[in-house]
Amino acid sequence: MNYSHNVISAFLLTATLVSCAGYSIAEEIQNEDEQKEDNKNSRDGYYLAIGAGYRNHQSPGFGEINGLQVVFKGRYQWKGLFAELAINPTSAKSLPAVGYNFYSTDHWNLDLIGAGTAERVQFNYQVDGETKYISSESPRGVGFRAIGSWGNTVLQLVALPYFHEDFQSNSAVDYASLWLGHRWQIKNWSVNGLIGAKYRSSGLMNYHLGVGENEADEVLDAYEPASGIDYTAQIDLTYPVSKNILFQIYSRGTIYSDEFLNSSMVELVRVRGDRPEKGQEFGVLLNYVF
Repeated sequence: MNYSHNVISAFLLTATLVSCAGYSIAEEIQNEDEQKEDNKNSRDGYYLAIGAGYRNHQSPGFGEINGLQVVFKGRYQWKGLFAELAINPTSAKSLPAVGYNFYSTDHWNLDLIGAGTAERVQFNYQVDGETKYISSESPRGVGFRAIGSWGNTVLQLVALPYFHEDFQSNSAVDYASLWLGHRWQIKNWSVNGLIGAKYRSSGLMNYHLGVGENEADEVLDAYEPASGIDYTAQIDLTYPVSKNILFQIYSRGTIYSDEFLNSSMVELVRVRGDRPEKGQEFGVLLNYVF
């Protein structure tokens, strides 16, 4: 398993470097990613959408949502420099990031990015009447993002070999993701399909989900995970209520790696909260696009 993950990480890094040689990231094809251009760089400009809606999210991990939620997605780019943030469940492939779009063609672009790869973990539990805490900050990595688009099909690759956090790793890439999306237009409805995979090295998994010997006790066993890959599939339907208002309904499923599920922290959360083994999400949103 470790060997196959190392091969995958090396392949993703190689693919990114090959993209650097001749190509780069293209504009995303979905409506919410269309930006208002203000100079020669085709990606310079901004996009901003704010909305709200119902969201039901269940997973074996630390976050669970069932109710109304405010959503946000924004991006601004000036002369290649950009910042972007998405608090929007339909943006599965998006990471909070800053970076530089240094090469652009009709079908390809390439970005140098710094991005957060996971939410902050805050975990607490009881041992003999005493509350114990385990926490980790959101890991922040630096690397490349490549997106190619052909008509209504988009391919995105992210590879982050360098991380701000101090953890040991023998992998060429500590975080990588590969996403493939396609859009079908049926009258006024836009149907968007997305599949993807996220790879995290053993060092990054251990930073986020590991339990050290000094942290283990009668409730949590010591755990040092290997690298892992999660797989996600999503479909969403978008309808333009007006020029600026978009109605969205979506569904997403995630298969988590055994390395994720076998963490003693995740096992405790699953038992304590009767959590499923796979991630499941459904939502209905209304967005205002500026």
